Amino acid sequence: MIPDEPIQFKELCEKVGLALMMGQKVQFALAHYYSVFHIVNSGWSKEKAKEKLSFHLSKPMGEVVNSIKKDAPLCDGLFRRVIEFKIQRNWLAHDFDEESTPFLSQNQKFDYYIEKMEQIAIQATNVMIELNEIGEKLVPLGI
Repeated sequence: MIPDEPIQFKELCEKVGLALMMGQKVQFALAHYYSVFHIVNSGWSKEKAKEKLSFHLSKPMGEVVNSIKKDAPLCDGLFRRVIEFKIQRNWLAHDFDEESTPFLSQNQKFDYYIEKMEQIAIQATNVMIELNEIGEKLVPLGI
């Protein structure tokens, strides 16, 4: 017999899904920033920028973060927030399940993990807002 689902399980699943999706959105925003930065500052063609965008989206988030660090710098504060977000996103993608299963299977720590997922989604939103502001300054009329 399958045991009853814990009351907060559905809410946690929704929050995990949102946090994971927001992680993908941040990776897209970072990859897009990197390509636009180089169109504006390095004279890249749109084709080259699209190739780099596709490349960065096919790799782990760390790849685009390293590329930004190398040759498309962000201000120190935003870059630090990107790194902090990446750490949380990687925890979610690689460690959350193993860490949380012993607790969740005993109907424990649901509030803690729900809050953690909400914080990851908020971090993602804040990073994307800042990247959007930078993008608008890079190309006020679009590309």
